Amino acid sequence: MKNLKLALFSLAFSLLMFTSCTNNEPVGENLQQTEESQSISTALGELRAKFNDSGNVNQSDNPTGNIVLDFCFDFVYPLTLSYNNGATVTVESLDGLIDIMLASTNELYINGIAFPFDVEVFNGDNNSIDIETIENEEEFVELLTSCEFDDFEACECFEDYNPVCVEINDPNGGSFVVTYPNACYAECDGFTAEDFIEDCQDDYYAGGGFECFELNFPISVVTEDGNTITINSEEELGTALYGVYVFDFVYPFTVTLENETVVTINGPEDIEAILIDCYDDYDNGGGDDCIECLDEPEDPVCVQYTTPTGETVIEVYPNACFAECFGFTAEDFVDCEEDNNPANCSEQELAAYLAQCEWNAVTSLNSNNQVLNFVFNSDGTVNASSDGASVSGTWQLASNPVSNEVFMFFVLSEPFGDISSLDWTVVSCSEEFIQLESTNEYLFLERNCE
Repeated sequence: MKNLKLALFSLAFSLLMFTSCTNNEPVGENLQQTEESQSISTALGELRAKFNDSGNVNQSDNPTGNIVLDFCFDFVYPLTLSYNNGATVTVESLDGLIDIMLASTNELYINGIAFPFDVEVFNGDNNSIDIETIENEEEFVELLTSCEFDDFEACECFEDYNPVCVEINDPNGGSFVVTYPNACYAECDGFTAEDFIEDCQDDYYAGGGFECFELNFPISVVTEDGNTITINSEEELGTALYGVYVFDFVYPFTVTLENETVVTINGPEDIEAILIDCYDDYDNGGGDDCIECLDEPEDPVCVQYTTPTGETVIEVYPNACFAECFGFTAEDFVDCEEDNNPANCSEQELAAYLAQCEWNAVTSLNSNNQVLNFVFNSDGTVNASSDGASVSGTWQLASNPVSNEVFMFFVLSEPFGDISSLDWTVVSCSEEFIQLESTNEYLFLERNCE
């Protein structure tokens, strides 16, 4: 891993390095002629909302940590701007622009720009960052209109961490990987499952930090243009990389693991090894994080959220512990009424859910709460594995048209014979979570699309 991609460390965010003159004197003699522009005022107002008063990126508003994807576009620097008092300023980088935005007041603010200028925009047709030239105010207005700032609605995505990755081509002919916390955030940015790359492992990202280790600051990074930046916090790291596609660490540096062990990172292979361990812990754990919820009494709760397409979804969980483990809070809970109970999904819906991804499972038939893995194929075959044991078998659905109940049956050899010996009733059913019961036994399935 010669270069760690930007999205790998979408943590919080501080300033990129660049020099900008923000006094009220003209900068240099060869400045472009500026003209008054309502669009630059609008653009800076929208961009300012992406940062807090310290100049760090608001992480909740920037799920990818990339300015083009989270905001709409990035200016290509240097950029010539003018104040409302006629003074002109050259901005050399995003850092300088942040300084200007933070220093602006009702009495002194930017209201002009020199045309033409270039911006980096996202091209959804080929998943690339393209450079576009803005020749005049009319084209600037068209750019802002395409950003749809007025129609923007925050992504109402649940906080379950199930990362998906999208590969983007950068303007220099290279590529980088953006990691989203889950598919909901990616879809909110306009991506679909067809855009997701299969291997997210090398770009494992834990939004706001890593669950399995912490960076020990200060550290230094080298950006793609050869500049070295000293970083003193996760916030500074995120903002320093907000407009960067590729970076390298300056080695060595240290990290602290979950068990408080301090590890020295001497090169890319060391950080990659830790990331793989972190990824494997998450991936192999499957439902481990929620196993403690099995000890809680069954007391179904329903949660409601809105998808990026505006669809209202209600899901049911065996108890509040499971719902909270999946990232929901009590504020998301709604009454579980008969007409919104996801247990009423049809055979066809359940079959479609099961065939989408791998499923991690826990069952009361295993006293040690061992995690099982199932891959359901649309031809009725299933692959089951656990602790090195792997078998192939079949699965089948049936329904009772009178009671609207859906049933599930397995034909599996040992060590999964106990599951095959029972007829299972679907108690709750959603894209992410399926609960099966047979008398006093249960089988919980959680989707894993890694």
